[in-house]
Amino acid sequence: MRIELAGRRGLGSSAWRKTWLQGVCLLACGGIGVALAPLSQGHSDPRMFGQAAPAATAAPAGGAEVTLPPGTKEREQSLFGLAPVRTGPQASAIKTYGLVVPNSQAMVDVNIAVSGQVAEVYVRVGDSVRKGQPIASVFNPEFITTQKGYLEFLKNEAKLQVLREEGRLPNYLKDAKENLRWWGMSDKQVADLIDHGKVVEHIMLDAPGDGFITELFVQPGSLVNAGDKTMKQFVVVGRAVARMVAANASLWVEGYIYPDQRALLRPGLPVRIGLPDGRQLERPIAQVLPVVDPVTQRARFLVDLGRTPAGMAVGQTVNISLQLGSRSGTWVPRQAVLGQGVAPAVYVQAAPGRYLRKPVVVLDETAELLQVQGVGAGEKVVVAGKMMLEGLYRISAGGGANAGGHSHDDHHH
Repeated sequence: MRIELAGRRGLGSSAWRKTWLQGVCLLACGGIGVALAPLSQGHSDPRMFGQAAPAATAAPAGGAEVTLPPGTKEREQSLFGLAPVRTGPQASAIKTYGLVVPNSQAMVDVNIAVSGQVAEVYVRVGDSVRKGQPIASVFNPEFITTQKGYLEFLKNEAKLQVLREEGRLPNYLKDAKENLRWWGMSDKQVADLIDHGKVVEHIMLDAPGDGFITELFVQPGSLVNAGDKTMKQFVVVGRAVARMVAANASLWVEGYIYPDQRALLRPGLPVRIGLPDGRQLERPIAQVLPVVDPVTQRARFLVDLGRTPAGMAVGQTVNISLQLGSRSGTWVPRQAVLGQGVAPAVYVQAAPGRYLRKPVVVLDETAELLQVQGVGAGEKVVVAGKMMLEGLYRISAGGGANAGGHSHDDHHH
């Protein structure tokens, strides 16, 4: 189909040329987005160019042809940017960024099995902790009442004598101590209570091992409902007060790329990570997360750092690059292809002032290039200004022109 845009019907050639030059000036001065917004969605108005759309004619073998009006060829170089079609192997890497994150497989919830009110929190997110180090303290009136009741029992010689005579005193004392341990008291605290009458006012929650804090779920004054924990009812629900990761666990890097590049990801793909000292560490992708992050609108993947390099800490931002390898084929820049998802097409310069709209098939991709069928080596494709040609094509072809889906603009990402 050869589409001549020089006005031959309706208005005269001079009126068409005047209207065309006005449109070109508007587009060249930064009004492309406004002037062609309807065109990019296939809702063109032929009156914008001062004449009705001519009927589409038969397409040549190379695709639909768009010819610029006379008198505009001297402006052609400033209106359109061209890039050669490449052939052969292409090696590429996607440069992006990531965050150092904890290894989720080494996460530990620090639980408390006693209800009460949080009195103090002794750590912050990111703090390193040692095994047995206090995380938080909880106040529970029943805990204090239990201790004082035990002290009163030890002072009541009459009750003790009865239990001795019945032979039940050792078991009773053993059960009472076990109950105090269930409340969270250590053996030393139980001994201090029995020997010195020292009542523990707060239940202490200690770190179960070495590591660092990744999340805190309470603050001073928070009420913790952990379920019932008494000698009569052995019902323990528990409540997570904090979350930590073991100190000996390796850290991960969570990397981010654009959603339309997610097809390039696969477990085992090499990733180079920039270290604080300037060196680079290469590790494979351990996992590709299946869902695009709804907040950042990025596809995500995880890289296991193995033995954590010096200077790396949770929350740190790092530069990373995905090594995509080398593949052979015919390649064009991403920004040359319209409608990459549906009915993709490119514009090829046939001669000065003449462009062919060629449908292509996208076979593969790198970070910057698309491997396609439908163009050949030596041809030059339009990478800047292609939406202007697309608008002129749709106006001239009429409302039935195939829009080819939602096309990318001249600046991909």
